[in-house]
Amino acid sequence: MMWLHVLLGGIALFWLGALLRVVRSRADTRFRLGVDAPVIDALPRLAVIVPARDEARNIGACVASVLGSDHPRVELLVFDDGSSDGTADIARAAGARVVEGGAAPLPEGWMGKPWALKRAASETDADWICFVDADVRLHPGALSRVHSYAVREDCHLLSGFGKLVMGSFWEKVIQPSVGGLIIAGNDLAVVNDPERPDKAIANGQLILVQRGAYEGVGGHEAVRDNILDYIGLALAIAGKGFRARCLFMRELFSCRMYTGLAELWRGWTKNLFPGMRYRLDAVALVVGMVLVEFIAPYVIFLFALSAGDVALVASAAAVLVLVHGVRAYMDGIFEQERAYGLLQPLGALVLLGLLLDSVRRTRAGTREWKGRIY
Repeated sequence: MMWLHVLLGGIALFWLGALLRVVRSRADTRFRLGVDAPVIDALPRLAVIVPARDEARNIGACVASVLGSDHPRVELLVFDDGSSDGTADIARAAGARVVEGGAAPLPEGWMGKPWALKRAASETDADWICFVDADVRLHPGALSRVHSYAVREDCHLLSGFGKLVMGSFWEKVIQPSVGGLIIAGNDLAVVNDPERPDKAIANGQLILVQRGAYEGVGGHEAVRDNILDYIGLALAIAGKGFRARCLFMRELFSCRMYTGLAELWRGWTKNLFPGMRYRLDAVALVVGMVLVEFIAPYVIFLFALSAGDVALVASAAAVLVLVHGVRAYMDGIFEQERAYGLLQPLGALVLLGLLLDSVRRTRAGTREWKGRIY
């Protein structure tokens, strides 16, 4: 049984390392942008574009949060991408300018969201554009802080991670596992290194871009066939020598991405494998990590109980205490319900299912989202 003790020791070191990284990240203010950030007095005009396809549930609150901004020069455009649920009427009633995109089939080689954003961007001549998803809720100071940071830091594309809002049981079980995977795989010190443009990322929920850089890479036409157009846009802009940055922005905006298991499954199976740049070796690494670091401690504990190995039971129990202590600490930081951390093994198993199904669907060419099959 000695090898199981060694394995448990390795698992403990992994979780202690994770804790150390979180503590160090919280002490590093370089990659955090909040409501206390300074604001430039004379900001340029900013166009906020919200692409919306069947977003009746979200669009009213999103529009209200944009129009409630303290940014002095904001224009809002909602691009209705062939909605059939009254999205456009709700947006107009909330005070937005709405451009009807129509329900015609997509042009050959285009994904739906890049096609919508390309057309929307042509509806404004503002020098700065902020693309905001319909399920985002902005803090009143968000746009002015984000825009000021970009101007002050000579940043051509700025994106960030906001606060993840979760309501249903499955959201609270699965979203922390998926979010943890994304954060763990994208060290912001690397992502924001100008010497490593191939590591640039963005979060499609909120992307601010300077028009010259946007048009310099061909706009959304450069990512017309990319299911993760926002990451493609960040890579294109960074690859051309423009400055792209991604920060933590939890105070500035929130987003409830999905409302139940069916939406979670459709959304993440669309995104996970492309988010790993279609690399099977990366998938294998994540699967191995999840099985060893998230599942193995419970399996060893149950095995030790059944075998009556008191020493192994004690070792496994100590590791589980450490695992759940670290998880509780992280849940506190991200304002998540700690009780759901006890269901971490379930979240990890569902994450594996999502990832493997994402690989299957992507390789089979059967990705579906918002009523469109790509």
